[in-house]
Amino acid sequence: MDPIKNPFSSGAGTPPPELAGRDGILEQARVLLGRIKAGRPEKSMLLTGLRGVGKTVLLNELERIAQDDGYRTILVEAQEGKHLAVLLAPHRGSFR
Repeated sequence: MDPIKNPFSSGAGTPPPELAGRDGILEQARVLLGRIKAGRPEKSMLLTGLRGVGKTVLLNELERIAQDDGYRTILVEAQEGKHLAVLLAPHRGSFR
């Protein structure tokens, strides 16, 4: 493919023109959020993949879906050598 016309341009969190091939993950997230809202048990989701495959873009879309459904969200980025509690404490009460 012509690199100038190629719609893919790697960049941390840069949204592509379309989230192609992610319909299953997005639907799974919608079901998960709906079940939680209804008080039903649900399993967590874990997104994994190589650098540049679109994990951050997908997480941003999942955040948008959750917010549209009335959920409040926070951004917590793991840092080497810091415990989860330390990372969560500054966000107390700062939901988006």
